[in-house]
Amino acid sequence: MPEIQTDALETAGAVFMLVLALGCAGWGGLAVLRPHRPPQPITGPAWLARVWGLSYVLLGVVLAARAVGQLFGEESGWAITLIHGAAGPLMIFSVAVGFACRWRTRRQAGDDADGGRHVRQRQT
Repeated sequence: MPEIQTDALETAGAVFMLVLALGCAGWGGLAVLRPHRPPQPITGPAWLARVWGLSYVLLGVVLAARAVGQLFGEESGWAITLIHGAAGPLMIFSVAVGFACRWRTRRQAGDDADGGRHVRQRQT
């Protein structure tokens, strides 16, 4: 049976990273499974919510694999590095497209749709 190869502080850090990894994977899983009701940060079409959720699931898998590897003193393999390299661009792409979708929606709705932040005031 493998033993933990780190001291108490590194073990606590790895366990914390493992909890964050499970949270990322769970949060992304909600967006993948329910694209019409994704978590608050992402808005836009259903495919965009799924891409964003998939990137968070991949990020959670990478964080979990690295935390377990850190606990047992093992280096992450090439597959984990490849998944991490795919998760970052997917997340950046989905956030950029989400901002573009919001901007387009606001532009199509007119100035009154954004709560009056950009409405010019009359000079008296």
